[in-house]
Amino acid sequence: MHMPQWFRWAVAAAVCCLIVIIRSSAGDSVLPPEKPPVIDEPSPIDWTPEQLARSPNIIVVLSESFWDPTRMDKLQFSRDPIPFFRSLTKKYPHGTMLSPMFGGGTANVELEVLTGLSMRFFPEGAIPYNTEINQPTESLASILAGQGYDTTAISAFHHWFSRSSEVNRHLGFGRFISLEFFNPDEYVGPYIGDHAVAKRIIEESARTDKPDFIFASTMENHYHFWPGKFERNTIKVQGEMSEAAIGIAETLAQGLSGADRMLQELVAHYRQTKEPTVIVFFGDHLPYLEENYKVYRESGYLSGEDDPDFLDKMHRVPFVVWSNYELPNTPQPAERELYMSPSFLGPYVLHLAGMPSSNFSDYLLALYNTTPVIPPPAYYESMGIDASLVQEYSRRQSERLAAERAAAGAGPSGSSGGPYVLGYGKPRIERAFKERASAGAPGDEQASRKVTVKGGRFGLGSVIVCNGEPLSTEWVAEDTLTAALPRAASGDTASLELKVRVVDSENRTLHESEPYALQAVPYSPRSSNE
Repeated sequence: MHMPQWFRWAVAAAVCCLIVIIRSSAGDSVLPPEKPPVIDEPSPIDWTPEQLARSPNIIVVLSESFWDPTRMDKLQFSRDPIPFFRSLTKKYPHGTMLSPMFGGGTANVELEVLTGLSMRFFPEGAIPYNTEINQPTESLASILAGQGYDTTAISAFHHWFSRSSEVNRHLGFGRFISLEFFNPDEYVGPYIGDHAVAKRIIEESARTDKPDFIFASTMENHYHFWPGKFERNTIKVQGEMSEAAIGIAETLAQGLSGADRMLQELVAHYRQTKEPTVIVFFGDHLPYLEENYKVYRESGYLSGEDDPDFLDKMHRVPFVVWSNYELPNTPQPAERELYMSPSFLGPYVLHLAGMPSSNFSDYLLALYNTTPVIPPPAYYESMGIDASLVQEYSRRQSERLAAERAAAGAGPSGSSGGPYVLGYGKPRIERAFKERASAGAPGDEQASRKVTVKGGRFGLGSVIVCNGEPLSTEWVAEDTLTAALPRAASGDTASLELKVRVVDSENRTLHESEPYALQAVPYSPRSSNE
């Protein structure tokens, strides 16, 4: 199978990610503890009318390559990789979406869910984030920001990938927390773990008293799936496949298990929170399991690209909508198993929660009620699709994009709404000190010396800058960084101007602290500063 451009970008970006890990001297990855699945239980919250009158938090999680691998029914798994997700589907609205992508292209699925724009009406191979979103663009974030919500995007990947930092500003998010603001000890395998994303979702929803809209995308289950990706695998797979295919399937199962634990962690937290909350959890595309659909074919799940059920087998991704209160428009049990295109998910969730939307969103909800799935044109006849309804959708989408471009052209250059913060804003230095990092007599210029900075909030991209020169920095904690001092700055009489700079993998500065003057003082013994 030809390797598409997006896939080469993803591999290159993954290499950058690994370089960041090495540079940060983070030590070993920390796996969140395995927890037994807990079947969802009714919320213990005794709601008051005032609490239920509050606009609900709406949390949308795009879980990388999330899928149900037991659909490969000739394989045997030592335990269900996604038991908690499966337990939620017994009670809450759930189903599958017909993803426009396979194996990659996460940004395109994200676009559909956030904006209601359909990839069916863009050229094949297009990445609209790279070409179309250059102006304020209606999205779930902008709709809810207009109703008084705090809006936050969280991604466990580089801020520059698919122009995410610019795009999220245009979509109406007020804050974007990207890879550069995660911690070096939060990796699970080659990527930031899902637990770390859950941590930031919970933090952000607690940060203000306003209702929150949070859109988070994960990376733990991102390609590749070769054995050895994770520190350990806890699920064994059996089947009539090659040893290589078995190893890939076991790694995939482990990554999916991490996603399931993340969902369990979020539900456990918000089940106890006295704020009405809706969690939408979905997969973006099926995982890429090597050339020529290796595992899918060897398992007997897929015969190949000529499989008569190829679209159904390779493009349907699962989702569930959980809430800690009774939604105003909760469907009847018989209507809770759904099938839709991702562009209808946002309008559907706003409807469930009884939230005001927009003219375009209202149109999509009405279209969903008659045509819930927009497949490729070749499937219109077999799926009973009214082509005229799809053409109307395409026309309205084109008119909407044209109107948004025209509105941006008539307004102030670069105008995209309210304040926008990348990460946690400027880092702070609250205090700093020098100390000897190795044995040496007082005045011994050969003894290694370092500077420690206290403050925050420090993450992967945080670098100590001394007298204008960036230092090789070790992350210690979210409030502590340390770095070896160059000889010119290490003497007892040297005064230092310190800053903390947040940089990305291309060494571009995202934030810089206010300067901190460290006056010449004798070195302190290590123990006195601990």
